[in-house]
Amino acid sequence: MILVTAIAALVLTGVLTLVVYKTRNQQRHGKGETVRDQAEEDALRLRRQEALADEFDARAHAAQVEIDIKTVRACSLQQQATVHRSEAITSRDQLNELREQADKLTAAARPPGNPRLAG
Repeated sequence: MILVTAIAALVLTGVLTLVVYKTRNQQRHGKGETVRDQAEEDALRLRRQEALADEFDARAHAAQVEIDIKTVRACSLQQQATVHRSEAITSRDQLNELREQADKLTAAARPPGNPRLAG
């Protein structure tokens, strides 16, 4: 009977060891799944954050391109203004020269002693 009790105790110890081992494995597996789920949630959150950063980067780049385009346009307009102003100055000088020539011709064609009428 002692032998049967000893064998029963050994079998019971083996069964308990097996139950404890399986329970721990299930707990580890459950914890592993929990950790894996948390990691997936973190990965999703990270992808959203990266996408948001990419979106803002694209907006900043587009704004910079707009600024560059407007800067080039402003420089072009300034050049055009400079050209037009220079042409206007040249035209003004030519007009003044033409008026001076007209005044000289008129003065030369006037008989002496006939003053020019104001007007």
